[in-house]
Amino acid sequence: MMLAYLACVPAFTLPDGRVGHVLRSESAVSDLIRDRVAEVARVAIAEKGCFSLSIGSGTTVEPLASLAGALDWSCVHLFFGNERTEGEAAGKCWAGAEELIATCGVGHVHRVPAGPAADAAEAYSRTLLDSPAVGTCEGTGLPSLDCVLLGSGADGHCASLYPGSAQVVVSPGCDRACLEAEGKGGVTLSIDAISSARTVLLSAAKPEQAAMVRKCLGWSNAERNTGMPAGMVTCAYGAQVEWLLTDASAVELPAL
Repeated sequence: MMLAYLACVPAFTLPDGRVGHVLRSESAVSDLIRDRVAEVARVAIAEKGCFSLSIGSGTTVEPLASLAGALDWSCVHLFFGNERTEGEAAGKCWAGAEELIATCGVGHVHRVPAGPAADAAEAYSRTLLDSPAVGTCEGTGLPSLDCVLLGSGADGHCASLYPGSAQVVVSPGCDRACLEAEGKGGVTLSIDAISSARTVLLSAAKPEQAAMVRKCLGWSNAERNTGMPAGMVTCAYGAQVEWLLTDASAVELPAL
């Protein structure tokens, strides 16, 4: 497969190290998600024989199915950055990944257990800590996934990290990989666990996200603004944090 964006120069790099790519359309962002995941995966597999990837649901996951045959999927360990574990929506993210898993033949799929959210969060934290495919971040002592793929919302949420929620206000400095998602009947990676990854790809491609993008990337001290969780994902522990934007979603950013 031709990786169309491998040689692209980031549109900007912030003083705190976060990188932004500004593309023309949402479909171009989907292509870049596919290409960057493939690139990071190949490097990880070459280095250590496996690749650990955390996904959520929706449009960020859909482009990955086109990588069937393009990667050694037997070496891929798939994790879920958030999941519903209670009620009728239990397994929502798993269901959204079934096409990817079947089409690509993912070798190792680590489902979040169903049941009370607090118990599921504790169990999934152990799953991440115990997996030989997942390293450890020297800065936090938390699991260090090779790649965390995130969508975001106009309200600034990512994964199941919502503005001002209990799972957000504990960061920075949270010592748990997974947390109960307040009011959601499910679990989420903590902000600190996301920031402990080797690479974080955060998509914010829609026009209605322009104000959120400005607040997350254009304001100082964003890493402590619990009203904009996506902006709290930091490079401070060594992660390569990349925001995938469109002209429409980046329109309110100040000149960089």
